[in-house]
Amino acid sequence: MSFISLDSVGKQFLSRRATTAVAVRNFSLQLNQGEFFCLLGPSGCGKSTVLSMLAGFEAPSSGSIQLEGQEIVGSSRERCVVFQGDDSLYPWLTALENIAFGLRLQGMSKRERHAEAFKYLELVGLKGQENKHPTELSGGMKQRIQIARALVNKPRVLLMDEPFGALDAQTRNIMQMELRKIWKETETTILFITHDVDEAILLSTRAGVMTAGPGGTLKAVVDVDLEDNRSRSNPRYLELYDLVHGMIKEEVARSIH
Repeated sequence: MSFISLDSVGKQFLSRRATTAVAVRNFSLQLNQGEFFCLLGPSGCGKSTVLSMLAGFEAPSSGSIQLEGQEIVGSSRERCVVFQGDDSLYPWLTALENIAFGLRLQGMSKRERHAEAFKYLELVGLKGQENKHPTELSGGMKQRIQIARALVNKPRVLLMDEPFGALDAQTRNIMQMELRKIWKETETTILFITHDVDEAILLSTRAGVMTAGPGGTLKAVVDVDLEDNRSRSNPRYLELYDLVHGMIKEEVARSIH
């Protein structure tokens, strides 16, 4: 049995004109426990809709989504989401208090939750920043807080929707390396949405490419068999980049004709 199974999943929405809009069509994917899976595709193909359904924010219109054989119904802290922006941080709370917020809702004592939150603050490399508020932190630091806030709840699945898209190139590269390090330490299953081929190859164990939307589906899954040698000087890296980039280029071309 797969850890996560999406079987012939479809999603339709009712448009403002009362017509049916198809966002995702016949999408099937199996994810293994502990893997880092990146999902790519042209804009509007339905990547974020797939993530939203897996998070339980949206119910599929057809097909099924299961976690270890149990149907996913609604949101749960075992499936935590990290978004691109930092709007979800509470500006009146410190970095440590933001990370501990979920533990507070669970009824954990202040002393216990702050001790636990501090472990994850250290994990994401923010020791010494615990008393700062979001307005005092850089974009990269805010994203680290969001990651720590998700991980402190010990989720079984971490869902990430282009979390580094708004960062500058240098900070983004640092965050990519940090996230891969954190993934290795925590062994959390990650589904990561991105439009960046380089990012997918740098991070993932496997990468999935979706067809052009509307009504996108899974076109192919590629094994990113690079281990830790994820440099552009690695010939296999270039092979994988050309393969994935070629698939996306083909779908973009199809969508504009």
